[in-house]
Amino acid sequence: MKVLQVQYEMRLTFTAPAADHYFQFRCLPMEDDSQTVEKLELAVDPACAVHERIDGFGNRMCYGEILSPHDSLCVRMGARVRVERKPVRCSFGKRRMRSVSIETLSLSIAGNLKPESEPLCSDTAEIAQYPLIDSPAGKVPGIVYAYPSELTRPDQAMREWLSAVRENYNSEYGFPEYLMHRLYQRLAYVQGQTHIGTTAAEAFALSGGVCQDYAHIFAAMCRMAGFPARYVAGMAVGEGATHAWTEVWQDGAWIAYDPTHDCVADDRYIKLSHGRDFIDCSVDRGSFFGAGGQEQTVYVKVAETS
Repeated sequence: MKVLQVQYEMRLTFTAPAADHYFQFRCLPMEDDSQTVEKLELAVDPACAVHERIDGFGNRMCYGEILSPHDSLCVRMGARVRVERKPVRCSFGKRRMRSVSIETLSLSIAGNLKPESEPLCSDTAEIAQYPLIDSPAGKVPGIVYAYPSELTRPDQAMREWLSAVRENYNSEYGFPEYLMHRLYQRLAYVQGQTHIGTTAAEAFALSGGVCQDYAHIFAAMCRMAGFPARYVAGMAVGEGATHAWTEVWQDGAWIAYDPTHDCVADDRYIKLSHGRDFIDCSVDRGSFFGAGGQEQTVYVKVAETS
């Protein structure tokens, strides 16, 4: 168990005044069996009314509007979070975190998600074993995480690589863990060659990317292998920006894997949201009226405290 102190700041600066600005963000720590938010402070500048609701995936989402002209928008969040995840054995051990500047999950791309016509698991009894998730319509089966999504749709190269990995699989390890290790060997962390709209197939063809790409590729591979998987946006102990990893439905529970660092996500990680891919979990997004450009900066700091 760890108690983590979180600082988050997102600032948009406009080169010309913006108006009719509608925004939403998912920067509030999730509360679940593993995380308890003991203290939370949120401030938006310019000051405005901020509303909160739970989205269709069970994530905390805040939204608001600033109609008058303004030159910037700043969202600050501070929290004290108690994290206690159930221990999970990792056969490959805890690996040293790569000393890289993890990319910012920023404005989301537009577009609707169009799953393939057939889920990877179609057996009714098997689908019934999946966990239920909250949505405005009530409880929805977690089978939604077995479908490919817009950013996790695999291509033939990914299918062939997974087939080769299966042939060499050693039952000494759980398959998702083995798959994560093999991906870690296959991919390289490279900033600048991908963007928020890069698909898993595109990043796989480039043999790397940033944490968003690792999470998308790993989720896509797990789904092809028959393990429902969901994309997670959050933060990890350190200073820089937000992070992304993957949760896999395995042995009757969601197990959090960080494929970027080839390890199981432990009490050093704070979860903000989960979904089918980045589109469902964008930390901030919005629209405004104005003739100028914009520049975004994000700062995150997570530290252990007593």
